[in-house]
Amino acid sequence: MTDPTPIEQRYLNDLLVAMRGHCIESIPNSGKVVGSKFAQEFRPTLLIHHYFLKAPLATNSFEAAFIRAARATGHTVAAAPDGTRFWDVEVDGKKISLKSTSASNLTMGKLHISKLCEAAWIQDMRGAAQREDATKRLFAEYTGMVDSIIQLRLFKKKAFYELVEIPSTILSQVADVPRSEFAPDGPSIGIPVGTNPPDFTLKLDRSDAKITLANINKGICRILGNWSLDPEFGKVETV
Repeated sequence: MTDPTPIEQRYLNDLLVAMRGHCIESIPNSGKVVGSKFAQEFRPTLLIHHYFLKAPLATNSFEAAFIRAARATGHTVAAAPDGTRFWDVEVDGKKISLKSTSASNLTMGKLHISKLCEAAWIQDMRGAAQREDATKRLFAEYTGMVDSIIQLRLFKKKAFYELVEIPSTILSQVADVPRSEFAPDGPSIGIPVGTNPPDFTLKLDRSDAKITLANINKGICRILGNWSLDPEFGKVETV
């Protein structure tokens, strides 16, 4: 292999600086997949995106980084085949849906999944019975296939990343929702019904034909890791 050109060397130097950038890391719930070794492999991607690319770690990049880190730490990993519904990666036989968000309205105590999955039928359903049947069939299929949902959240102003696991078992509660809750054209249902606060809010979004999960109680989830970077890095000074 030939020596790097001056331009290549400059990029290599900048990449090394990025990977050694300020980062306070915490792995509070080391699990079978995400643990200290996983974090060692995953962290450089966060740092490169923040300090070198100056861009959030978005969905596609997150999926690639997750798969790379899981493989590097010895897990058996398979990306979902093209066209697969509901899940994105299989790790040691466990099917996982990977989500990411850097929305401006994130809150620490509640999670939000703007698009759990597509559901084109929402726009065609005109009665509570139809909506109930289609929704419960979809969630039965989802929970029968997906073992967990892992979401990477970026709080931009703080340059703070949080990796959270949402157990898919909480979604099985949809089966107990009474038909009356499906009466509106675009229902928004707190689940379990009548509980305050609910574990999550199920929304059937007619405008975009999708399933949304809002107000997910972080107390029933597992924080897998968080990374605090330098929020001032890359800001342009104004005179």
